[in-house]
Amino acid sequence: MKKIENSKIFINNHLDLFQCPICKDHFTPIQDYQLVCSNHHSFDLSKKGTVHFLLKQPQNEYNKDMLQSRRLIAEDGLWYPVLKNIVSEVNCKNGVHLDVGCGEGSHLQHLIKLGLEGTNIGFDISKDAIQLASAEYTNAFWCVADLAQSPFASNSYDTIFNILSPSNYKEFDRLLKPGGQVIKVVPSEKYLIEIRELIGKNNTPYSNKDVLNKFYQHYPNADRITVSYDHNLNSEMWEHLLNMTPLSWNIEESNKEQLILAPSEKITIEMEILVGAKD
Repeated sequence: MKKIENSKIFINNHLDLFQCPICKDHFTPIQDYQLVCSNHHSFDLSKKGTVHFLLKQPQNEYNKDMLQSRRLIAEDGLWYPVLKNIVSEVNCKNGVHLDVGCGEGSHLQHLIKLGLEGTNIGFDISKDAIQLASAEYTNAFWCVADLAQSPFASNSYDTIFNILSPSNYKEFDRLLKPGGQVIKVVPSEKYLIEIRELIGKNNTPYSNKDVLNKFYQHYPNADRITVSYDHNLNSEMWEHLLNMTPLSWNIEESNKEQLILAPSEKITIEMEILVGAKD
C-alpha cells in the first residue's frame, strides 16, 4: 500500500488526536487526500504520507546535509544509552506518544525498536527533516508542524518526548492526558566536551541550570536521571558529528577542516533526562 494511503487510514482512525492549527476545531474524515476542519481550513496529504501543518515557513538551520549527518551518527549509536533510559521511564508504553522536534526521526524510531508501542507521532518545523523521516521510517506518523500553533488535540497524549529541542510547557499541559508524562533531554556540562575544548568554547563551562529550573517550576516532583558515557568514533563519524552539532556551525570553514583532519577517537555524552507528569 502506498504511504499516502497508509497515512489516510491512520488519520481517519485517529482524528481525535488532531485539531486545526488555525481555528482549533476538529477535522472531518479525509476525502481525496485532504484534511479539512469543520470551518473548511484544509491541509493536503503529501505523496510521502506526511501533512504540512505550518501556517508560514519559519527560519531554521537544518539543511539536508546536516540532517543526513545526524541520522548517520544516530544510527552509529551515539544516543542509544540515553534512549534506553528514556524508554524505561515511559509509564504507558502502549499509549499515544508525541515526539516534539523529532528531526529526521531517528530518536523515535529507536525508541520504537526498544519497545515503545501504541500510537507514535513525530513532528518538526523542518520540512526536509520530515521528508527524511517519512522516507526511512514507516512505523510512525510524521508531520511538519509548529509547537506554537499546534495541530494536536487537547488531553490526548500519554507521553511527550522533548529530546534536545525547545519546550512549551503550557502547550505540553494542554496536550497531555491527566497523569501524562513529559520526558525532556538536555545536555549536561561535559556533553561533547572534546569539541568544546577544540573550538575554544570551554573557557566557561556549559550550564543547564536555567533549563532545569524552568522544568522544575512546571513539574516540581520531576525525576532527574544523569546519563554519562564515552562513544567511540571513526574518522567518518567524527566528520558527521562535526557537521550535525550546532557547536561547529559558526566556526570558519578553514578551522572546521582542521578539526576534521584531527579526529577524536571518542566523544563524551553526558545528558540529563527529566521526567515530569501532568497533575
